[in-house]
Amino acid sequence: MPPSPSAASRHSLASYSDTLADFLDQWNSVILDVASIAATFAVLFPSPESHPKPLPAAETQHNPAPEPAEREPSPAPLPERVPEPNLPGEPQGPEPNAVPSPERERELSPSPEQEREPSPSPEQERQPSLAPEPEPKPNPKPAPEPEPEPVPRPAPNPVRARKDGDPSAAELELRCKQMNFRELRRFVTAHVRDREWLRKVGPAALRRAEDPASLVLRAVGRYYISAESGDAEAACMLLLELYVRAGCPRPPGQGHGEAAELRQEAREAALTWRSRLLRVSGRVGDAGARGARGLAFFMAAFGVPVEFPAQELYELLVAADISACTKVLKFSKHFVKKMRDVVVEMINKDMHLQAIRIILAFELQNAFPVESTLTHIMEKLDHDRKDESEGQALARDEEELTLLRSISKCMENHKLCPSEFPNFAERIALLEERVGKPKQAFAGIKRKRTIEEDCVE
Repeated sequence: MPPSPSAASRHSLASYSDTLADFLDQWNSVILDVASIAATFAVLFPSPESHPKPLPAAETQHNPAPEPAEREPSPAPLPERVPEPNLPGEPQGPEPNAVPSPERERELSPSPEQEREPSPSPEQERQPSLAPEPEPKPNPKPAPEPEPEPVPRPAPNPVRARKDGDPSAAELELRCKQMNFRELRRFVTAHVRDREWLRKVGPAALRRAEDPASLVLRAVGRYYISAESGDAEAACMLLLELYVRAGCPRPPGQGHGEAAELRQEAREAALTWRSRLLRVSGRVGDAGARGARGLAFFMAAFGVPVEFPAQELYELLVAADISACTKVLKFSKHFVKKMRDVVVEMINKDMHLQAIRIILAFELQNAFPVESTLTHIMEKLDHDRKDESEGQALARDEEELTLLRSISKCMENHKLCPSEFPNFAERIALLEERVGKPKQAFAGIKRKRTIEEDCVE
């Protein structure tokens, strides 16, 4: 039975619809292919009117310059067509002749996002900088400045310019306040090569101690017998010097018994030191400069024993280089007082030159004016010559002239002019004349006798 006209029309309509759908699908594929080819040519051969499309990340590495921000993004190119997989036959719907809906067309046709390879989306292209920002060029390093020449290191005993807030000065003061004699000796030993700085801050630090004399005496101990090292020996001598420079301070409230005990201990130490010098050198005057100076500083700090002979004390100062150590010894009042007694004893023992040296070295001109002392010396010389014979006169004149010339030289060394003391200068001139005339007379007589003898012959 032939189909009815309505059924035939429905069948033809369904067939037409399928044909149209296939055609649209193929047409869509053609459009995609054409768009992909156009996009490829647009990238390879950009026209001068159009803005160049930003290259992918791999290509932008050769040209790291970012695109200008005011550029309008070009439409995204359609991706190349990916070969479609063999899809199974379309499922038959309940109405095979129905016209396919737009949703189905979208399902059948692959979306550009699924077929295209990963490429920057239009949203990403609209960003001002699609390509990665170029790595910033490292700033050129400035040329290295020439290194300053190394400053020469100071000498072992430099004169340091230290500030008042130096922690070392505070540390020294703390050890003195604590009466820690061992740490004080270690500190001075460690800084013994910085003598000028210690001479500047040491005396003030010692005055801060509760009992400076006891502190220094305990710190020094018996170093003159067995010192730990050369630096330790130098440190002990420097401690004595610092204490003398401080004025040999004593605690104001110290009891008489404590002071007497300290003086007795210091007296025994000084006499032991003297005995050691005599045992080693034979006499005090032959002792080494370091040992003699150490004993002189010790007695300046704690007193000169009454058993110490005045002549040996002078010899000790000569061995210690009196001109080098008197600057320190003059800080000790009781030592200067002792030297006055030494001057009196020397004058009484006819040690006139030694007395003048002590007077000028310790600046005792107030107690012993130079002019009156010289007058006293000349009067005593005249008194000693009363009972001499004529044969002894010439020898005594020569001895006296030698003595007065030595005194004159000593005065010149202490910036005194002998001509300022008329009696002294006249006495020297008189002795020079008396010593010179007999020699000339004796020579003339001898020549005369020789001539006479020649004539007789």
